Amino acid sequence: MSSDRRFEYEKGPRLEEVNSSGESESDDGADGGADERARSVGPIPAVLAGFGAGATAFATVLAVLYQLVASMDAAGYFSSGEAEPGRWVMTRLIGLANHGATLEVGGDPIESGISIRLTSRLVSHVTALIPAAVLLAAGYLLVRHVRLETRREIGLAVGSLVASYVALALVVAGTTEWTPEGDDVETLAVATDVGTAVSITRTALVFVGIGAAIAALPRILEAAPLDLASDAD
Repeated sequence: MSSDRRFEYEKGPRLEEVNSSGESESDDGADGGADERARSVGPIPAVLAGFGAGATAFATVLAVLYQLVASMDAAGYFSSGEAEPGRWVMTRLIGLANHGATLEVGGDPIESGISIRLTSRLVSHVTALIPAAVLLAAGYLLVRHVRLETRREIGLAVGSLVASYVALALVVAGTTEWTPEGDDVETLAVATDVGTAVSITRTALVFVGIGAAIAALPRILEAAPLDLASDAD
């Protein structure tokens, strides 16, 4: 019988076609997922990113200053033959003083005695640059690596960064004090008034703003030719 001579099989798609179609579908799915992730992060993630960046920046400032204080203390920089704060207290005093916070003795601004000799070492050219450098980097990295599409999102992210940084600084300021041993001594502390809050906020806003502006500059320059072309048309 002719049917016994040869069996005819339906030809399916080639293996190469199956693989290519499967790869194309997976690529399309991956591209779609990437496009979805690349979209605007929205207001809530922007705020959370700012809070995280602010907390990280403040922790970094304290960590770097503590390392610096430890090395300076080991080298005898703070030795004056009189009682002085420990390294952790000294780190907080130095950090807040370099933000412009006022140090007080017995509730009054420092004027003389051991405290004025101590505070003369609290602010130096090196320690004053640490908060500025960290805040610049925080603002830059936030805008550079977090997907922020609108001005509102950038404002929320930068604002939450500054808010969390200032809040942590004020908490540390309110808990930082040192009382020397002995009779008739007064406590060395950080002023927790409006002036301190304004000073810390101004420092954070200025340097975070500079870092954010540097990170956003390439986007602005990239969009500028498109705007000029549309205006010309």
